[in-house]
Amino acid sequence: MRGLKLVLAPERIPHGALRLNQGAWIIMYGLVALGLGLFALTFWFAVARPVKVLPRIAPLPAFALEDQYGLPINSNDLLGRTVFINFSYTRCGEDCAAQREQLVALREQLRAAGRLGSEVLLLTISFDPERDTREALQTYAAQLGADRRSWRFATGDPVELKALIGGELGFYYGQPDANGTIKHDQRVILVDSNGMIRARYAGERLHVQTFLRDIELVRQELGSSGLMRQVYEASHLFLCYPD
Repeated sequence: MRGLKLVLAPERIPHGALRLNQGAWIIMYGLVALGLGLFALTFWFAVARPVKVLPRIAPLPAFALEDQYGLPINSNDLLGRTVFINFSYTRCGEDCAAQREQLVALREQLRAAGRLGSEVLLLTISFDPERDTREALQTYAAQLGADRRSWRFATGDPVELKALIGGELGFYYGQPDANGTIKHDQRVILVDSNGMIRARYAGERLHVQTFLRDIELVRQELGSSGLMRQVYEASHLFLCYPD
């Protein structure tokens, strides 16, 4: 038997098993490609920020006040419309001039577009109820040419005002000095139709063009549905806020 070589036949792999292994590799490559694609899309979205949103800062705190005609106005009355709220007092002169001018300009732009009152409301809350009586608020509103249906002026109990403005909203205002002047933060807030505070404006941001831009951003977001709603949620996730 010298010289006889034993030759073993190679083990045969079942044809179905080979096909299964190939299928698993295809699935794995597909998952890797999908993951890379999602990563690239996420990176692009975070950098390019194709859709801008305003932050959801906080719900507007509940309040109950009276307007210039003695009519009650509370936070629930504002639901269903975009609202700009500023905090001031009627005797504020030059210090408040820039804020007043921008709010009046906003009022005129909205009126021309047919959106004043129906879509957007202005509300001025006075933190000087001792001097800003019902009559004083009416006079001030008349000086600004304000329509009660679209721009309301309100005040209330001093303790409740301090809790709302100085406490929950965190805006400073002091006590009247000998001349009746009150030092305070020059702030305006934007509240969306769901009662969520979406923007706070001060300084250079107190400008009508910024107000109009933000009205449109909120309108587009809240009017979205389906896939676009998910895109807006992603924009919040990646903090795609306007500059």
